[in-house]
Amino acid sequence: MKLIDTPWDTSAIIDCLKNEGVGTVIRYYNNGNSTTLPQKRLELQEAQALSAGGLQIAVVFQLVQDSTQFFSEQLGYDAGVSAFNWAKNTIGQPAGSAIYFAVDYNPNDAEVQSNIVPYFEGVAKAFASLGGDYKVGAYGSGLVVNTLRDQSLCEFRWLSMSSGYYGTQDALNEGNFELHQIYPSAVICNIAVDYDEKNPTSTDIGSFSLNGAS
Repeated sequence: MKLIDTPWDTSAIIDCLKNEGVGTVIRYYNNGNSTTLPQKRLELQEAQALSAGGLQIAVVFQLVQDSTQFFSEQLGYDAGVSAFNWAKNTIGQPAGSAIYFAVDYNPNDAEVQSNIVPYFEGVAKAFASLGGDYKVGAYGSGLVVNTLRDQSLCEFRWLSMSSGYYGTQDALNEGNFELHQIYPSAVICNIAVDYDEKNPTSTDIGSFSLNGAS
């Protein structure tokens, strides 16, 4: 089955997606939508519709997060609280599933250590303080996701489509990932999407339906 990620509400096109062979839809958590992406945040109605249609859901928290200034321990803690509360109190995301957090640029090793690692330490503290229901995933370069994995700050690694980012080609060659976003972007069922591939050795990507974690 195909995996896609999209910033657009899929509620009205679930049958079309199923006809196209889509089995998992990756959607977003954030603190609010924008004028350019007014449907970015996953709402309960869409999660219910996807689950009723038999599709799996995966989620990624992204609030800009495209440069170093958006990463610190405090910002990670705040993001973790926001994502956790939306997942548990609004969506009803089942315990044991994952929330990914995006690192949507190409930080070097020094930036990873000074900003990205503390951000994910903040996420971990937030999750622990709120009950630890969810696992943590990371979206970004091979350097980012595998540094975080090595430091036990994420369980799931989702490589961005930018294969020239630090460490990404090595991660692909060595199989050090759970998900990989595929270039180029596409349009399916009249919405913009990216296609994703699961590592053939991965049995779990932290996805869920409202009937339970996968």
